[in-house]
Amino acid sequence: MQYIILIISLIFSSVAIAQTPIFKVGDTLVPISLQDQFDKPLQVSAETKVLLFSRDMDGGEIIQAAFADTPEEQRPAHLAYVADISGMPSLIARFIAVPKMQDYPFLLGLDREGEMTAAIPAVKGQATIIKLTDLKIQSIEFAQDAKTLISQW
Repeated sequence: MQYIILIISLIFSSVAIAQTPIFKVGDTLVPISLQDQFDKPLQVSAETKVLLFSRDMDGGEIIQAAFADTPEEQRPAHLAYVADISGMPSLIARFIAVPKMQDYPFLLGLDREGEMTAAIPAVKGQATIIKLTDLKIQSIEFAQDAKTLISQW
């Protein structure tokens, strides 16, 4: 009986995974609405031209370094930064990570559940740079350091 339950759960979990296709160039994003580190709305909308995304701490540190190395007036217009923090334990997020994020000199959309950003491509330890025109994906690049990220945004 346990084997039947295991097989059924594996089938359903693989179906759930298969239902989350990864975005590619040419696809159109649906608008993303998240809360920033101050619990204020942050939107990825038709006005957004560059979407920066991180799924892990290393990717986030690359984006933070790029922001630190680039004055605000030299950053792309209509840029949004979104991070998937669903892998972080909720107590750590609530009491340590998010309060630390409130010290950042930029806004950061937080996907606490991982659902809104599940289809955004990511490479472990890298930052994702997606260029958009009216939410249509023009390019997807990955950066393993801040200098590369800055040259691609």
